[in-house]
Amino acid sequence: MTHWLPAAWRRLRRPDAAATGNARWRVFAASCALLGLLAHLTLLPWFLWRGVPELVAYNLATLPVYLLATWVFVFRPGLPRRWHFIGTVGVGVELAGQGALATWLLGWGAGFHYYLLLVPLVILFSPFGKPLQRALLSAAVGLGYLALWEASNRVAPVYALAVDELRGYLLANFALVFVVVMAIGFLFERAATRMEGELEWERQRSERLLLNTLPAVIAQRLKDHPGEAIAERHAEVSVLFCDIVGFTHLSERLPPEELVALLNRVFTAFDDLADGHGVEKIKTIGDAYMVAAGLPEARADHAAVLAELALGMVAAVRALREETGAALDVRIGIHSGAVVAGVIGRRKFAYDLWGDVVNTAARMESHGVPGAVQVTEATARQLGGAYALAPRGELEIKGKGVMPVYLLQPAR
Repeated sequence: MTHWLPAAWRRLRRPDAAATGNARWRVFAASCALLGLLAHLTLLPWFLWRGVPELVAYNLATLPVYLLATWVFVFRPGLPRRWHFIGTVGVGVELAGQGALATWLLGWGAGFHYYLLLVPLVILFSPFGKPLQRALLSAAVGLGYLALWEASNRVAPVYALAVDELRGYLLANFALVFVVVMAIGFLFERAATRMEGELEWERQRSERLLLNTLPAVIAQRLKDHPGEAIAERHAEVSVLFCDIVGFTHLSERLPPEELVALLNRVFTAFDDLADGHGVEKIKTIGDAYMVAAGLPEARADHAAVLAELALGMVAAVRALREETGAALDVRIGIHSGAVVAGVIGRRKFAYDLWGDVVNTAARMESHGVPGAVQVTEATARQLGGAYALAPRGELEIKGKGVMPVYLLQPAR
């Protein structure tokens, strides 16, 4: 059955249940209900045999409280919240009454006053009311406990018991309360440990998501100075733009699911190449892919590493075209120079670049040749003689005028 106590223990092991107060409370309350019911059934015949009519009457009158609590917390934990509240109040009041009445009738030495120690715990750990309210109520019960201790020392018990009998009851009642307190400590320590583990897992997950969005050094700065706009000027970087040629035509021919799956394969290959070369993926815009090298940490080979990346991207798309038969190709453009990079805004953080270099790199791509990598003269100077560059002549670039451009050839 799913409602028995072992099932409640199994639910406690689940991360979603361990993160909620009610699940932990249900296990604790079910334990108290079962222990209380057992104690009542054990004490009732003894009180009857010893001739303590007041406690016999009290146990008979309050036995339904534990039957109700057992029904609520053990058999029907899915009942509305008000039933859990009624069961909690009933158990708390019964414990206080039993402890006070039995202590007054049989004396402090019988150990029934220990029952009152459970009442502050029941109040404090229950999920009902605000924490401060529960703490103040627990403190009030504790003061009542001290008052009972003082009164019992001044007034002789109504029913006198032999010393050995008192000692036996003292030990039995102490043991019962000790078991319940240990159960409370175990359950809540277990739950707290599990929640700490889940919080750490969530922190690591958030960290991974943040690092997937931002460079590590930028993510750390953002955590150290939340809300602060991060902007840095980088004098020597290279920026690459890549665009899928004929993507609009593909989107008209392929079903949306196949189109997205194909684009995902292309960009996943690009991501692997970018990670392998240690460059920073900036963003994707539709079917365009933007990468930068030389930031957030400077590197002297920023142009060369993007050249290698670009050639790898062309080869990856060619291999995918041969595998799938899709009419895939890319245009790639690279430009080098100074940019401003950073993170702005407060929601959906993104590391981005600003400046003329970004615009010019985008123009290199849009004015490029399918299946080729087009670079500016500034990037060509950075590459030096390490790569063969085929002059393409001068092109009229929007916003820039006439510019000499080159087509990158494979490395020598």
